Amino acid sequence: MTGTQIGNYKILEKLGEGGMGVVYKGVDINLDRTVAIKALNTELTGNPELEQRFRAEAKAQANLNHTNLATLYALLIEDGRPWMVMEFIEGETFEQMVQRRGPIPGTEAVPLFRQALLGVGYAHRMGIVHRDIKPSNIMVNKQGIVKVMDFGIAKVMGTRGMTKTGTQMGTAFYMSPEQVLNRGADIRSDVYSLGVTLYEMLTANVPFNGDSDYQVMTDHVNAPPPLPTKFYPYIPLGLQNAVLKALEKKPEARFQTVEEFGTALEQPDTFNVTPPQVAPSPRGATMVESAASPAPASVASVVATGAAAARATAAVVTGPADATGPDVPAKASFWTPERKIAGGSVAIIVALIGIWAALRPNVKNTGLPSAPVTVTPTQVTPQPSDNQLPPPPSNPVAPNKTTQNKTAPNNSHADNGIPALPPVQPETPRVSKPVPAQPLFVRVPAGTMVTIRLLGAIDSRRDRTGQRFEALVDLPVVIGGRTMIPQGAGARVVLTNFVSQVRLELVSISANGINHILRSNIFEKQGIIRGKPAPFVIVPPDTRIRFTLQTPIT
Repeated sequence: MTGTQIGNYKILEKLGEGGMGVVYKGVDINLDRTVAIKALNTELTGNPELEQRFRAEAKAQANLNHTNLATLYALLIEDGRPWMVMEFIEGETFEQMVQRRGPIPGTEAVPLFRQALLGVGYAHRMGIVHRDIKPSNIMVNKQGIVKVMDFGIAKVMGTRGMTKTGTQMGTAFYMSPEQVLNRGADIRSDVYSLGVTLYEMLTANVPFNGDSDYQVMTDHVNAPPPLPTKFYPYIPLGLQNAVLKALEKKPEARFQTVEEFGTALEQPDTFNVTPPQVAPSPRGATMVESAASPAPASVASVVATGAAAARATAAVVTGPADATGPDVPAKASFWTPERKIAGGSVAIIVALIGIWAALRPNVKNTGLPSAPVTVTPTQVTPQPSDNQLPPPPSNPVAPNKTTQNKTAPNNSHADNGIPALPPVQPETPRVSKPVPAQPLFVRVPAGTMVTIRLLGAIDSRRDRTGQRFEALVDLPVVIGGRTMIPQGAGARVVLTNFVSQVRLELVSISANGINHILRSNIFEKQGIIRGKPAPFVIVPPDTRIRFTLQTPIT
């Protein structure tokens, strides 16, 4: 088609092709303006239903004039084949951006995404539901302006759709549950697809990524989405909450408009969501089983953490339960009558213990006999104070053999007339029973498997070869019934290489102040985005890795 002229437009090159149409880059020869020209695939030409859908897209876009929407210039019919001439956007799609960079930080992703919300919101106010929002349909040009494109399956609100019963419109990764179940799509369906899009921008992963479209669609209906921080741990809590609210299974539980979504993203630190206490459907349940149930199970979308979780845990409602009433402040509800009685009892017991400790006699066992000792007036042996034992003699003399063998009755006297005192026994210090130390490494042979847990994330875009990362031994190593490496022992791994994957090696394990240097096999992790290699790798914190020792620990 290169070089072909259609009306006033000349085709320059092919830009891309989808399941329904093909897009070319062209030029308006009258205005010398670069344009994008979209046409139905040749094999689909002549299909009345598809041609009607193509014309519907043109009509939908013809009435949309917004900075954040791709502009339609003209609709042409050439040799019975419809062509759309649209604004040419030089830039990259959100999908290409994620594939090139990986997770986009929230400070950059949210401003771009909010531009898309402005464009979609305008379409909604004009009565148009997009129904196929995804990162590949949203572009950002070189000036940083976001454009929402491809209203190919858009629906005018209040009109009947052109799809047959039993068919789904949209892309499996981004379809809302009601689209999967053919229950009709409205603006809240676009909110769901926008939520999946932002989820992918922030994590470089889609929430549901099964082995087949059927599995992906089943998960959209039944499975709770994984927390975005599972894939990228640096996402703020408020931003995560907003994304998960947009992914609620029930349309009425989501943001009701894209404007609400945008408001939550504008101030994510103040946005919190309490997850509904409804157990999700089992993963094995099918879409038919979920649809046949009296009411589709709502998925708990947000796990309250941080201060919000603490406040939710501390709150105790003392009156009748009222799901619609205001929250009871934690401070007012903590000191219940029962807790006041318990607290007073504890205070009394502590006071009694203090009084007893203050009044008890200060008597210490020195090891001396209880009977009084009589001494002559001329020689007085100082008695030891309460706080010290008698000092040893300054010039000790070894007893002679006769003295050692001499036996005397009790209270016998020495040659100087002073009564002989029983030998003083040193006071045994009163200490608590020692806690057994962690088992020392005796010998751990090569070939032993050691499971460690990372304490922090590893990010290929930030970290460098040779960098070391802290970890803990996750499972004790037991050999011959004896624990050789205790659980919780410190460990370190080193980043050995970055090419298209992360390569890690276990290099040390330490406990009881002993650091053991060792070697292990290499752990490798490939970066993947929706089943395709990615130019980055992220290993999240708490990842458990099993290494095999290449050298023994002795």
